[in-house]
Amino acid sequence: MKSKKIIDGLYLVGSDSLSGPGDSMVYALGVGKNNICLIDAGTQYAQQILNNITETELKNSEISDLILTHCHFDHIGAAHQFQEIYPNIKTYAHSWDLAAITGQPNTQQLTAANWYGQELVPPKIDYVIKKDIEILNIKGTKLTCYHTPGHTPGSIAVLYENGEGIKVLFGQDIHGPFMDEFNSNINDWAKSMKLLINIGADILCEGHYGVFKGKDNVKNFIQGQLKANGF
Repeated sequence: MKSKKIIDGLYLVGSDSLSGPGDSMVYALGVGKNNICLIDAGTQYAQQILNNITETELKNSEISDLILTHCHFDHIGAAHQFQEIYPNIKTYAHSWDLAAITGQPNTQQLTAANWYGQELVPPKIDYVIKKDIEILNIKGTKLTCYHTPGHTPGSIAVLYENGEGIKVLFGQDIHGPFMDEFNSNINDWAKSMKLLINIGADILCEGHYGVFKGKDNVKNFIQGQLKANGF
């Protein structure tokens, strides 16, 4: 099995082991009627991610939306591939990471593409998130985007609540790392993490550490990261 069901309509469909080396965790959320919103895109293995989706209940749906949680290559590298496959896809990102994501001059180091021996093919961003808290209505599904600077200036976390009241938080790089070349700010990150704890999510979908279920497990993971970094 090349995918993992999290709850009805939500699957883990990409990762270093599920789609290709270096990939962050990529999540597929069913929205509207036969549509999918992807949370992040991985490095360069769009077709394998699509193959993984065919093993799920979303197999007859197509990707209509793509949210990029921050500017790093392991999260955005394949975005242009999805845009080629789905010309009408709508892609979202925060304004503070926009220059790096769209390949503006002197931003390659911000994307960490060199870590993967790659050069970013910049995707097109259709919707720029600008507020600290911004609500998106994606095919009738409400997603709340929280600006969570720290790992990168334009990092965001995304909250989805299903019809049963289960709160799912996509907090992709809660663990960091924090580096000058990323314009990281660990104090901003600590404030962001405390914000996420207060959301009280039932499930955390992290970018590399996997899926944490249960309010206490979510809280303990975030608090553990804070403690590990001296907060």
